[in-house]
Amino acid sequence: MASNPIRSLRVLADIRRRRGKALDAALAQQRAAFDRCVADTQAAQARRDGAVDGHRRALDDRDRLFEHTFTPAHVKAADIAIETSTAEKAEAEKVLKRCEQTEQRQEHEVRVAQAAVRRNNERIERFEARIAEAIAKRQADEDESADEEAEEMASARIGRRSRATGESGHA
Repeated sequence: MASNPIRSLRVLADIRRRRGKALDAALAQQRAAFDRCVADTQAAQARRDGAVDGHRRALDDRDRLFEHTFTPAHVKAADIAIETSTAEKAEAEKVLKRCEQTEQRQEHEVRVAQAAVRRNNERIERFEARIAEAIAKRQADEDESADEEAEEMASARIGRRSRATGESGHA
C-alpha cells in the first residue's frame, strides 16, 4: 500500500498528465492556426505579386500607347488603369503586411505553447523522480526495520537458548 506522500505525488503527477493532454491539444491548435497563417501569407504574397505585375502591365500599356496614335480618352483610360493597379498594389501590400504580422504573432503563440508543454513534462518528470525517491526511501526503511527485527529475534533466540542451557545446566 502506498504511503500518503507517495499517493499525493501520484495524484499530482496524474493531474499534470491530464493537464499535459490539454496542453498538447492547445499546441496542436496553435500549430494549425500557424499553418493557416502561413497559407494566408503565401496567398497574400501571390495577390501582391499579381498586383505588382498588373501595375507593371498598366505602365507598359500606357508607354506603348505613346508609341502610336492615341486620343485623350486612351490616355485617361491608361491613367485610370495605372491608378487602379496602384491602389490594388497598395492594398495587397497592406494585406501582406497584416498577414506577416499575424504569422509572427502566431509563431510566438506556438513557441509559448511548446514551452508550456515542455515545462509540464519537466514537472511530471520531477514528480516521477520524487515518487521513485520516496519509494526507494520507504523500501530502505522497511529493509532496515526488517533487519532490526531479525536482529532482535535472533538476539531473543540466543537469549532463550542461553537461558535454556543455563537452566538445564543447573538442574
